[in-house]
Amino acid sequence: PKTAKAAWTFLATVFKNFIILQFFEKWKIYKIPVVNVQVPLDDKIPFTPKKVEIYMHFVNFWLSPITMLFRRYGNFKALPLAKEFLIYITRVYSEAAKVYRFRLSTTNRPIYKENAKFKTIHSMDPHFLCVPSLHVAIVVLCFSFFKMLFERENFGEEEKAKWNKELYDGAVSITESVLFVKQHSVNCIPTAVYMMTQITNLLSREEGEAFLNCLFENCPEISGENRKEVVGYMVGMYNSMCEKRQFFENWEEPVKAWLVNHEKG
Repeated sequence: PKTAKAAWTFLATVFKNFIILQFFEKWKIYKIPVVNVQVPLDDKIPFTPKKVEIYMHFVNFWLSPITMLFRRYGNFKALPLAKEFLIYITRVYSEAAKVYRFRLSTTNRPIYKENAKFKTIHSMDPHFLCVPSLHVAIVVLCFSFFKMLFERENFGEEEKAKWNKELYDGAVSITESVLFVKQHSVNCIPTAVYMMTQITNLLSREEGEAFLNCLFENCPEISGENRKEVVGYMVGMYNSMCEKRQFFENWEEPVKAWLVNHEKG
């Protein structure tokens, strides 16, 4: 009972703003314009099928610290904390939908049928929700929310350091994976991080930029000038969105404006 309302609101929001939205577009019930956000820079990131294991770790990633709370505190104290996180994650889906209902977005996914996980992804995901990336927004929410929670709940220094590093590193790896498995474009990442600086007070602009600058630091698949160009582009786009925010009433307007400009070519 303590989490039922939050849980059902979350599930209903995911169903409405993720599943129904995409499949109704696919079935031509909805007729929202779809923008391909692929750019030549995406070719600098090699398609790396083995990274799908990291990509598919997404749900376990944010469930893991919640499970830890239940083991640490028991149901009575952990349930309100889990409810708090559910309210945040529900907001992520709702806020991202403000962009999706204006313009859906897609990329060029490779045809790859040699892995059961890719078959599942490509059959269950119509691939219309690219900008901003929900995958990225939620992993950023996860590390930033729990960083706040560990401080508020007076976790020990050693425990905070352990969990903060694990969650931050995991968020970096999952963010990298969305590009390696070609589920997203370089444009999908900074727009998601930008969104997270706007819809919560958990992530500052400086922290968002630092997160982007961490990407691909330990990836031999993309290094040197290619990494510099990719990360530089994402940081530039992120800072541009943050700067333009002051001229709009709502956070999503700079993203919508970018989609319209990209659509026009």
